[in-house]
Amino acid sequence: MSYNIEVNLYQGWVSHLRDELTQFGYNLGGYGEHEIVITYLNLLRRLVQPIPRTVCKSREFQCPAEFEPALKVIEGDIAAGKDLSPYLSRRLRNQDYNDPLLNDWGIHHLHLSTKVESDGFVERTGPLLFCRFDGPSAYFINVLPHGSWTDSDMVRVLHKNWPESIQQFRAQGVLGLARQVTDQDRKILRAGNVNSMVEVERGVVYVPLGWGMATSGVSTEVVRQAHYCESRLGDLQATLIRDIDEIAEAAAVQGLNLPENLKFNIHVKGPRISVIEPNCGLRVYLGDL
Repeated sequence: MSYNIEVNLYQGWVSHLRDELTQFGYNLGGYGEHEIVITYLNLLRRLVQPIPRTVCKSREFQCPAEFEPALKVIEGDIAAGKDLSPYLSRRLRNQDYNDPLLNDWGIHHLHLSTKVESDGFVERTGPLLFCRFDGPSAYFINVLPHGSWTDSDMVRVLHKNWPESIQQFRAQGVLGLARQVTDQDRKILRAGNVNSMVEVERGVVYVPLGWGMATSGVSTEVVRQAHYCESRLGDLQATLIRDIDEIAEAAAVQGLNLPENLKFNIHVKGPRISVIEPNCGLRVYLGDL
């Protein structure tokens, strides 16, 4: 049988993302498909995936005594894989904000309080916990004053304590920088969405640990993921159309006969992408994003 297939996985996925972002509180009026994808992936990057992690503290780590109780709670939440959103920046609610520290160095900052305020975030604190999350580990760099966004000592601490965790970002065959980039220089460069390297010691230079930022200020990793997702969904859709005869045969074995006109709607659960044909109830798992 020849089937008439109506399906648009990318459009359906974007519609799903729009719903997710709207539930989060974002106003997406006037946003095009690409803008919605960028906004979603940017939010996902700014959040911390709630999975259990081992906390690793640097040799330089120090925390003022008054913030130790909150630090202990945060450590427990990280170890248990709890949602860390209350400790993060309130700018999570700003849908157009790009975090320069995160985009440049892949470093988050958490507020050291357990007093949850009416908006769901904990009370803001002056000293902040600066840390990097990488797979099953949470690397506690140090507790530093608010505003330490360009303090290159954070990269040095990562290099001295866990060089293997940032090995992929170490520039190979580089003897050093012709001109040192100061923390003040980096502040100016970031304001212009310009990436820079960090020389932690002679002959040891790192490119941006967070993959850097595009000229728009958006994370280059977010841009890469957006292009990947669009391409991946296109491939999955092409596979669905190509294999429809085999899918129909498998469905017939289960006693389900497909109509000539098929309309597939996307179903998203985490990274899993499936389609559902509402008229006959056929459901097909296509793959993961």
